[in-house]
Amino acid sequence: MKNEVHLEWISALADAEAHRIVELVEGTTLEGAMLGYAERMSSGEAEAFIGELRYRIAKGDSLALVGVAGSKLVFFCMMTRSPMPNCRHRAELSKGVVHPEYRGQNIIPNAFRKIVLKAESLGIEQLIIDVREGSRAHLLWQRFGFKSYGVLDDYARVGGEAYRGHFLAQPVCALRKQVFQNGL
Repeated sequence: MKNEVHLEWISALADAEAHRIVELVEGTTLEGAMLGYAERMSSGEAEAFIGELRYRIAKGDSLALVGVAGSKLVFFCMMTRSPMPNCRHRAELSKGVVHPEYRGQNIIPNAFRKIVLKAESLGIEQLIIDVREGSRAHLLWQRFGFKSYGVLDDYARVGGEAYRGHFLAQPVCALRKQVFQNGL
């Protein structure tokens, strides 16, 4: 039996935790997830990824939600509030990833509940995300009520092939209804 997953917002990124996040992203990338990487990160890419995460968290506009089962990191997602004064009501969700062994265990609905509560506490009213068309993530976001507001034909390139991307949005109040009232 797998350990229960505990979700928590973190305000700093220790070295061990940062490398566990890289391992989680890489592990899901290698099994087909589309998180901006087509293969294992080089050491330079991993350090740049960690550096950017630390910078965004320390700056205060980004928050990191992690899920831990025992000592294993099984979930990660970033929520980044728009830095523009007229757009502070919006936040972008990025790098949402669940360890393959922990999929289908209600981590996503529970994470969305945490995201809704945090967004509401910060006055964030709209969530946005971008994703590769037809991916597992694309279908998941749509299942939770995110709607496409734009499509980019040359969104990502892997092995010389261009992939379309969708830009999705949802009001926080609508996501609240999805994850609290609809029992997802």
